[in-house]
Amino acid sequence: MGQQQSRWYTVIAIGTGLMLAMPAIAHAAQQQSSQQQDTESPATLREQALTRERILQAMEAQPQREPIRQLNTDALREALAQRAQGGQQTPDTATPDIQTQEPERDAQGRPVASIDWNSAATDMRRDMAQMNQDTPSAFVPTQPPPRVPPFRNTQPEELMRPRLPVLLPLETEPAHTRGEEEGGGVEGMMFFASDYFYSASFHRRGIMYQINGSRVIHAVETSAAIAGQYMAMTDAQGQLVTRTEFGQELSFNRYGAAYTLLLACSNPDENAECRDENTIRALAGRLVVAGGSPEGLPPRNNGRRQP
Repeated sequence: MGQQQSRWYTVIAIGTGLMLAMPAIAHAAQQQSSQQQDTESPATLREQALTRERILQAMEAQPQREPIRQLNTDALREALAQRAQGGQQTPDTATPDIQTQEPERDAQGRPVASIDWNSAATDMRRDMAQMNQDTPSAFVPTQPPPRVPPFRNTQPEELMRPRLPVLLPLETEPAHTRGEEEGGGVEGMMFFASDYFYSASFHRRGIMYQINGSRVIHAVETSAAIAGQYMAMTDAQGQLVTRTEFGQELSFNRYGAAYTLLLACSNPDENAECRDENTIRALAGRLVVAGGSPEGLPPRNNGRRQP
């Protein structure tokens, strides 16, 4: 009796928030891998804490699903090295797992990647504990505690709209909604969200920073060899850094979603911080799970701030 053969697909970031579905090979395994300084009122802080708790509850209430398969970068690199040496099995000849997983689709019918909400919830609890640990004693003068810059164009509950884990940076230095050449705006960041995509941005020292996350799969590639070629370009953390006309771009995957970090400045050749790869890697290292929920928010719920 014949059995229908189908493949697990993993999703990889290919820059600017785009996603490409690739077949998972036999080596694949789960990877766990105002102008003045703003002072948040106690009421605002309580609202933010309640929003985070609602987000965690929504994540943890998600039923357990089959583990999400991710490409194992070390195994792919090893296989590619063997192929270069004329050795053993390569991504081209590896046998894919025989599993069936029908992808979820958005309102436009586009496939969207599955999300490991359990891992996201675990990491969010860890990140919140770390933030509480980093809060300095009132009796010890030190730098401000790290925090996610407040939103200036929308309400905190918009963190629940994206149906993917929302990664945002913990910052100790002031971040502003506009660049210095535009007057600086106010302290904080801009945040825009839809069901399967979000974007956040802020400015500092002549550099615009942007974080994009997406679950939408824009193309499906059936060649494991192409998947291997892409993964060979990434580093040990699965990150791919490239230079752009205005700065740098860093792409990676986490929890099944694709994320892209961008930094740009008007004169990158004159701004050493903008050219330094460590700047964008440091941004990636400051990311924490700050939001996202399996069911999102109702479409009629508009979280824009009133003017």
